[in-house]
Amino acid sequence: MLLKKALKGVLKNFGYFWEGFKDESTSALEMELSEMENAFGLIVFSSLIGMPSPPSFLGMALLPYMEHEIKVMIYKSEDLDDKLANFFDLSDI
Repeated sequence: MLLKKALKGVLKNFGYFWEGFKDESTSALEMELSEMENAFGLIVFSSLIGMPSPPSFLGMALLPYMEHEIKVMIYKSEDLDDKLANFFDLSDI
């Protein structure tokens, strides 16, 4: 009887460990996917930052698949203001 309780406790703790492991690995994979999407977007649309770009037919063929990445890049570029200038503008200096 005592052995059954101990085994159930060990299995229950192993279940908690397994759930935590799955959560951590999933978040790590999601972050890696996000970084790979950013790198892919920079490679395909590198002409936006002054780097040589791939052939135009390749960029046009990949354009439908890059809709999300383009939206993210545009959203991030809208937040790239000069924070110091905004501060001085607000404080009337």
